[in-house]
Amino acid sequence: MSDSNSEGAPEEQVQLEGGTYEVIRRRLLNQCEELNLRLDKLNESRKQVFGSIEQTLKATERVSTDNNCIARDMFPIGNKMFIFGFNVQLGLRSETSVEDVFEIYSCRDHKFSRETLDPLQNTEFKDDFKSLYKYYKTTVFNRFFSVGPYIYMVFNTGRSENDIKTFKWLIKDD
Repeated sequence: MSDSNSEGAPEEQVQLEGGTYEVIRRRLLNQCEELNLRLDKLNESRKQVFGSIEQTLKATERVSTDNNCIARDMFPIGNKMFIFGFNVQLGLRSETSVEDVFEIYSCRDHKFSRETLDPLQNTEFKDDFKSLYKYYKTTVFNRFFSVGPYIYMVFNTGRSENDIKTFKWLIKDD
C-alpha cells in the first residue's frame, strides 16, 4: 500500500505545481492589465494638468562619413546646425584628425547637408586633439553636453569611466 501511495504522490505534486503555476500566471496577467489601466488613467490626468505635445517622426535622413565609424552623439548649434561626433576606425592610418571624429551639418527641409569644420579650426584645439589621440591610444569620443553657453566634448582615454578628457567651447549666438 505504501508503494502505491508513494508512486501517486509525485504525480499529484507535479499536477499541483502545474496548477499553481497557472494560478500565479493568471493573477500576474490580471495585475498587469490593472496596472496598465491605472497608468493610462494617470497619463491622461498628467496630460490634462501639464498638457502634452504629440511627437511624430517627420522624416528620416542618412548621414554619411568619409570613414568607417560609429556615431556617438549629435548636438545642436543654433537653430539649423548640428555637430556630430563619431568613433572612427581608420585601419592602416596611424593618426586621427578632427575631421575624422567630427562633422558639422546644417538641416534644411528635413535634409542634412555637410558644412565646413571652420568653427573647430582652432590651432590650439587641433594640437591638443592630436596629442590626445597620440598619447592615449584607447581614446574614443563619448558625448557632448552643455552647461550654460558652453559645449563640452567628452573623450574616454582609458578603461575606467573616470579616465576622461574634455574640450570646452563657448557657443556664441550670432
